[in-house]
Amino acid sequence: MKKSAFVLLILLCFSITESYSQNIYGFVDNYFVSFNLQDKTKDTLITFSGNPWINIGFRAAIDRFNGRYFFGGSIPGYDGNFHIISLPDSTIQSFYLYPDNIEYDFIRNRLVYEKHTGFYYIDLNTMKNVFLSETGFGSIVYGQARTYIPQKNQYVYIDYGNDTLYYFVLDANTGETVCQTEAEKEGLYYYSAGNLVTNIYNGDIIGNNEGCYGIVDPCNGTITKLSTVSDYDAQLNNQMAVFNIMDSTYVLPYYATNAQTRYAVIDVYSDSILEIFDQPWQGKMNLQQIYDQPFAPLIFYHDTLFAPYGKHYKWYKNDTLISETDVNYIVPKHKAVYKAEVEFAEYTTMSQTIEVTPSFTYSNKYHNIKVYPNPTSGYFHVSTQGEKINNIVLYDIGGKQVYKNSPSQKDMITVNISNLDRGSYIIIIKSKSQTYKQLIIKE
Repeated sequence: MKKSAFVLLILLCFSITESYSQNIYGFVDNYFVSFNLQDKTKDTLITFSGNPWINIGFRAAIDRFNGRYFFGGSIPGYDGNFHIISLPDSTIQSFYLYPDNIEYDFIRNRLVYEKHTGFYYIDLNTMKNVFLSETGFGSIVYGQARTYIPQKNQYVYIDYGNDTLYYFVLDANTGETVCQTEAEKEGLYYYSAGNLVTNIYNGDIIGNNEGCYGIVDPCNGTITKLSTVSDYDAQLNNQMAVFNIMDSTYVLPYYATNAQTRYAVIDVYSDSILEIFDQPWQGKMNLQQIYDQPFAPLIFYHDTLFAPYGKHYKWYKNDTLISETDVNYIVPKHKAVYKAEVEFAEYTTMSQTIEVTPSFTYSNKYHNIKVYPNPTSGYFHVSTQGEKINNIVLYDIGGKQVYKNSPSQKDMITVNISNLDRGSYIIIIKSKSQTYKQLIIKE
């Protein structure tokens, strides 16, 4: 089994100066509603002519930066079986797609999901549904048994086959299996986690087993057992835990021993239960997702620095503005401290500040190398001024290799990328001792 290559970020400093929103969204009967975790107020946003069809496949996810709620199921009065609800204005877009177990990849603006024995993604720019790989056993494991780790671009889920319960970790770019590990046991029974969520700043997976919460290590098949919610009785199959980035709390819905449906607000890192309270709407809220409008994480992956999908970006190196872009990534050329100001649908925020060390080097020697035209509609040329090139490789922004050539000629090399989709690519040109790297746009 192949493991993904990724580069860990060094988090230097960040602060939260204002809390914009801590609203949880979901369905209650024939309503789409919100609930504020701070003041406990609730609101009805959309009224449908009947009850949406909700399945225990947990077909809901959130773009917590731009306020898009993704739902796979049927909504009375709307065609299709996949819907995007805009939280800022309560409008709905509907499509004929039917994903299961969706998670939002905020770097690539796509939904990744596992369904039956296949792994897929939906490109939200084109609404194209793409099959990546065969995987798992196709069983149904109840209880929010999947999550996504943006730092590693990995999709994590739990599956059952051959009388064994497994954690699967997939490379979300290729669909390859990073690990398949049997869950730990206590006596004759598996001790696996449900209600899985991910801290988008450090990649920690947080989960729950019978009210005992902890940090999940899927490739070891374990959960670090911390404290237990004292009145926990059972999991609610159509309800989803959330991780509130604004105060780093795990919000766990559950059925209590007094026959009430409740929320426990938990600080996992200090192992403390901060608050327990009865759910609004008599516990009927399902498919909870939180729109907390957090500051932007930065992720350094395949020598490319990414911010979450948004509208506009100002990039800083060592506190100096170096670029303004409408794409959510840059290719750092030097070791330095980077950050970005990111404009989302309803707010603008500064990102984390991180130190980046590129794995390649730039040299004045390579000022003789030219790549043109850029942008290109299908062909571009590499002028080498007599330098012998070992290979030319192109990667898409997810890190997938889409082109490779070991040219025999010098001076002028022509590269045909007419078969590639429109978008941005990273070109890497290697000689015996140096590496040249550049962003190229296919129109």
